[in-house]
This record gives sequence, structure tokens and C-alpha cells, in this order.
Amino acid sequence: FLSAVTTITMLRYLLLHSLCLTVSIHAWVAPYSGSVSRGRRYGLPRLALQSDDWLDFLKFQGKVPSFDVVEKTKEYTSTPGYIAFRLKDIPTDYYDENYVFRGPVVGPINRKDLVETNTLFGLQASFPDLDRQPFGFAVDPENPFRVLFFERWVATNIGDVNLAGITAPATGKKSISPVFPFSIVWTPEGKIIYEHLTTAVDRFEGNTKGKVAVFGLLETAGISLDNSVGNSVLVFGQKFNRFINAPLQVFSREEDIPSWWKSKARGAEPNDM
Repeated sequence: FLSAVTTITMLRYLLLHSLCLTVSIHAWVAPYSGSVSRGRRYGLPRLALQSDDWLDFLKFQGKVPSFDVVEKTKEYTSTPGYIAFRLKDIPTDYYDENYVFRGPVVGPINRKDLVETNTLFGLQASFPDLDRQPFGFAVDPENPFRVLFFERWVATNIGDVNLAGITAPATGKKSISPVFPFSIVWTPEGKIIYEHLTTAVDRFEGNTKGKVAVFGLLETAGISLDNSVGNSVLVFGQKFNRFINAPLQVFSREEDIPSWWKSKARGAEPNDM
């Protein structure tokens, strides 16, 4: 009996091993129909990614930009409204009508809703010297319409903060966030359709306890908020806020989210795809 079990176990192992070997060999020798993108590693060409990812919509069917996306991004991020995070002061002709912003716990939110929420934050009064300090611009080798870069927010909490009824007196403290990644996708027509940011490169950098962007500013102002993805309390609060249609919103109503956005995760909800 034991001998039979051992034999079956060995046969299963050999079958699994042969399957893995077959897959590995196929991956190396099978014809590849995709293009070879820039950059090499270990002396081998790096193959362009092929997928059915819904965000491939932002590659615009393989089109090539007719403008310098890096220079256009540098121009955009140099505008006074961008640097000071006064979004209402950025010319509206920069944006596509199907614009979406998404962060780890904010979004998807359209441009109109984002500007309204940003204005209600009143950051120009509480952090009047805010400087977003963008740097390190590069084109995504898998999408020529996407520019990636970094930001480090530096500001001083000079004025009182009033955030949806949560108030805090000015601390006078300087806020220095960790460096964090940001990305912008342009359309072939030269409009911004998607902006995205994510969390700190090094959460121990700066003095905001690893928090970035608005959450970093609030930390400096003495308003410490848990901004973890999947936080059930945060998710409930965001959805209740949306349900009562409060002035400050972190994601848009379903009917106001552009149709190209497919994920059903809202705010701090975990990824659904």
C-alpha cells in the first residue's frame, strides 16, 4: 500500500514538473506578436506588455502623441494653481471632459467635483505657501501618453483649518511630506484625462508620519486621519458622506463618473480588479 502511494506521489510530482517545464519552454520559444519596447535587461529585449486591462483604453489604440508629453506636463505642473493646489485657478482647457482623478483612498472623482472639494478645503488660507515641488519626469515606456513623476509637498500651517466641521488652530509648523509618485495621462488631443497619485516612496521621510498630499498637511495641522486602503470605518464614512450628498466628496456619483472607468471600488475600498 505504501509503495503504491509513493508511486502515485512520484507520478504527480513528475507530471507537475513536466507541466511547469512545458510552460517555461513555451514562454521562451513561442512566437511573440508584440513589439519590443525601449530598455534591455540582462542583455535580452524587454517585450511590450500585452493585456486586456481596462486601463489600456488610455493607450488610445497604439497612437503616438503629436506633442512632447514631458514638456507639456512640466508646463502644466508649473502653473501657479497647480503648485499651490488651488485647482480652480488652473485653466480648464487643460482637461478632457472625461477626466478622472484617483488616489489610494480618493476617487474616482471627476474634475468638477474635485475642484469643488478642493476649494472647500480652504488650503490657501491654512497653508498659503504650499509648494508641491514636482520633479523627475519620465514617459511610461508602455504608454507614450502617460508621464510619471514625483512630488514633495512643503508648506507651513499659518492659518486655522476648518474641514467639514473639524477645526484646528494654526500650529505654525512646517509640513514636509515624503516623496510620492504621481502620473498624468494625456489624450491624443493634448488634454488630461487621468491623474493618479499613490503613497510615499519612503514613509519615514519628512515629518508627516508617512502621509502625503492633503493627509500630510492635515497631520501637520494636528488632524491625524487614518487613510489606509480597506479601513472599514473610513469606507463607511465616505459612503455615508456620498449618500447624504455632503459638500465635501471623495468620489463622484455613479452617473457622473466617465464610462471608461470600470472599477467599482470607491474611495478607500480595496481593489476589485
